[in-house]
Amino acid sequence: MAQKIKVLDSLLASKIAAGEVVERPASVVKELIENCLDAGALSVTVQMAEGGRRLIRVVDDGEGMSREDASIAFLRHSTSKVSKEEDLYSIRTMGFRGEALSSISSVARVLLKTRRRGDISGTSVSIEGGSAPVVFEDGCPEGTSIEVKDLFYNTPARLKFLRSVESEFGRVLEVFKRAALINPEKRFRLIHGSTRAIDTAPGGQRERIGDLFGAEVLRKTIEVKTPLLKGHIGTHEISYPTAKGLFIYVNGRWIRDKGVNRAILDGYGTLLGGRYPFVVLDIIIPPEDVDVNIHPAKTEVRFRNPGFIYDIIKAAVKGALAGGTAPERPVSVYGAMPARAPFVSEPATSYAGAKQAAIAEGAFEGIPRDVKNPEFLELDTVGQLWGEFLVAQGRGEFYIVDQHGAAERIAFEKLKERYFSKAGPKSQMLLIPERLDATPVESDAIGRLTPYLERLGFEITPFGHSSKAGGETFLIKAVPETLAATSTSRLVKDLAEEFGGTGGSARVEERIEEALMRIACHSVIRGFRVLSKEEGNALLRELARIDFAGHCPHGRPVAKKFSREEIEAIFKR
Repeated sequence: MAQKIKVLDSLLASKIAAGEVVERPASVVKELIENCLDAGALSVTVQMAEGGRRLIRVVDDGEGMSREDASIAFLRHSTSKVSKEEDLYSIRTMGFRGEALSSISSVARVLLKTRRRGDISGTSVSIEGGSAPVVFEDGCPEGTSIEVKDLFYNTPARLKFLRSVESEFGRVLEVFKRAALINPEKRFRLIHGSTRAIDTAPGGQRERIGDLFGAEVLRKTIEVKTPLLKGHIGTHEISYPTAKGLFIYVNGRWIRDKGVNRAILDGYGTLLGGRYPFVVLDIIIPPEDVDVNIHPAKTEVRFRNPGFIYDIIKAAVKGALAGGTAPERPVSVYGAMPARAPFVSEPATSYAGAKQAAIAEGAFEGIPRDVKNPEFLELDTVGQLWGEFLVAQGRGEFYIVDQHGAAERIAFEKLKERYFSKAGPKSQMLLIPERLDATPVESDAIGRLTPYLERLGFEITPFGHSSKAGGETFLIKAVPETLAATSTSRLVKDLAEEFGGTGGSARVEERIEEALMRIACHSVIRGFRVLSKEEGNALLRELARIDFAGHCPHGRPVAKKFSREEIEAIFKR
């Protein structure tokens, strides 16, 4: 009987193993930058061509390697960072597996040049597709340079899964920023083709945030500094639809951890409304209290005491926000409305339930057909709480109305009605086009979503390379009519990020309502805003003419009804 189980060829085995470490150009850059940091480099330069497919060159001024070390550096599991099993339980370096160079060299053409400080000459090592290394003397500068050419040239099945040049460069940019953010005392440079995308000078983390994300983000950040945490968090004014703004580290190592993310969001409470903040946070704990050896990419960790980590992060975020520069939220009233409402919400009936009861009693006979919620026609605005909630009085009851939720629902229903009608949403040409600087990933997504953005009422055209963001510059020439008085570049970026990876056109169509929800949310009252009595009543009349069941598009209640009997019962009258 023929033997079925066979030992794999060593070259094939190395290519399979490489897939755990090297997924795309960004994986290569991550591993090589980590080696630079472990070598004590004060300057790291990353140079690329064609999004990293054709060339990745990483140069540092670290300690370099001897000829003997360079000769075996490409062997699998060759490392200077661990030597015995106990070392795995107290890892203090970025790398430790000894797999990166071996994996990279098995799927690319690699040239390493290195010289130790003080040595007369250096060493070059050339290796191609996992073949035997060729070692020779070289008069290279001190430090190490690794050149990776033609990534995946010998594994075409994996090469075809790479995305566009802009998209791959965008992923590299993310990796580069993660390393630069947590090492502000080092110089980081990124060059793509003939363009120097980023060049940061050594300094503090605040300066580094400004270099990478701009002065506007920097102005809205608050420092976090405790014995176990250090970094910066953004105020509620900076938020994103996804977790792209979360830069979480453990002892300087970038990680992903759902428990940490949850602690951060819980620290913000209800400030973000379901969005994600901008956070750069380093968790400083003894290495033996965290296991980083659970995934080849070293981006997942296991804490010895996750509950303790949750508590300190939530408390630190909450405390920083409480003592930060967030503006006060005063109470605005039309009369002598007290700062705290003299009632409780527990006995209140839902808006939907109150409406159904009133209809059943025949309370709204003779109302025009275009009025869907006639109870709002009889209400009169009598006050406003905290600049965010209307207090409206009827004959025998009063309502508290979330003015943002109400305005958002009105805008959403109108947008949806026009989008699915033949007329389509109304557009408004901008007197001065708004400029949008997109990252490579955002540029790729905006390009693919252009037909849908046009149907939503946008007119967006490319305007050349963006030196600021590394991708493309776009001009927003027209926007949906409801957004005519609003800056829309952030909204377009949010839509591109959220729907750019959705897939085919059918999948995008399925999520059009989510896009309309975002447009509605950006077009209406947000946060604290004083409304006159006339403005409050106008909002109530609009609410009377839309078809909804008492909730905003995100599912939050819009209105709560309180009867006179409930109030009288509270005061025992």
